[in-house]
Amino acid sequence: MVYYIRNIIASLLLPPGLFFVLVAILVLLNFKKGISYSAQRNKKRYISLGLIFLLFSVYIFSTYFGELMLVKPLEDNYAPLDIKGLSEEKSAIVILGGGIKRGTLRGEEIEFKTLSRLYEGLKLYQNSGYELVVTGGTPPGMSGISEAEIMRDVLVDFGVDSEHIMVEDKALTTWLNAVNTTGILEGLGYRRIILVTDAIHMSRSLSSFQKNWKYELIAAPANYLWEDRINILDFFPNGNSLENNIKAMHEWLGLIWYLFKR
Repeated sequence: MVYYIRNIIASLLLPPGLFFVLVAILVLLNFKKGISYSAQRNKKRYISLGLIFLLFSVYIFSTYFGELMLVKPLEDNYAPLDIKGLSEEKSAIVILGGGIKRGTLRGEEIEFKTLSRLYEGLKLYQNSGYELVVTGGTPPGMSGISEAEIMRDVLVDFGVDSEHIMVEDKALTTWLNAVNTTGILEGLGYRRIILVTDAIHMSRSLSSFQKNWKYELIAAPANYLWEDRINILDFFPNGNSLENNIKAMHEWLGLIWYLFKR
């Protein structure tokens, strides 16, 4: 139940749910009856200001301006990792799940960002030989194998020996990814985690792992969204910017929420 409540609240605080909430408020305000003439004037003013704010928000969220403010700050501090320069230490490459699709014509399939993370983890594994850990559970009410098990199967398809892959199949949040995997690895004597996730997701992921892991922690970002090469079309509303900014807002909201985690 907590899983669904958390996600419903997030869907209403983030676009496009946020836009729906704003429109609903304006519609309710417009149909409000039985108020004085001065209140009617104030109501029209509030509705006008609300529409201006809504249009401005939609524009920012669906253009390059939004990415400049929301996406870029999340990715700027995380350069690609050169694993060959690391010192000798018992290390594990931890790959966070990024979602799977259930009920497609092929059954269960990994999302693109999960595939991107797996590819990054695979390259690190090939250049180091470190053990791999995949983490991701099965949402409540869903049937079938866990996200982590699907990730493991993809890595095996890529040629990785299953004996070199540890599976954590319970976590449904970034926080639980951290809690569960650090508990496993510390008990096995590991002293370094190389953390693989989207660059935009790295700040929240590192924060979660730092609160649960007292040893070395290294970021290995994948799937960068920010592009510094732009053209005039980027300043017009477009689906790609909207998608990227929604992802960024999810991360900012998560960072605020995780400030209260211990």
